[in-house]
Amino acid sequence: MQVDRSEAMDHLERLAAQLEAHSFQVRLTAPAGLYPRLRVVNPMEPSMAEDVLASNANDGEWWYWLSWAGRIGHASDVVTAAERIASVLHVIRR
Repeated sequence: MQVDRSEAMDHLERLAAQLEAHSFQVRLTAPAGLYPRLRVVNPMEPSMAEDVLASNANDGEWWYWLSWAGRIGHASDVVTAAERIASVLHVIRR
């Protein structure tokens, strides 16, 4: 599937803003030849980090994905996507 890099960056920028509002550290990168990606880090436990991608599916709808091809949620629902990422990067203190 050919990804529109500009549109992918737009979706990732919206997600980055939502995650920053919840105190996650984010870094948006667009390496040549690779999908743009958003590195999300839990600042309370930096080893808890994940790369997030935005890609359109065969039907043209845009989705957020974890780097290991786990679908997070629809790109039109940034709040839910951010909540799901937060749950993946959440650290339970014992």
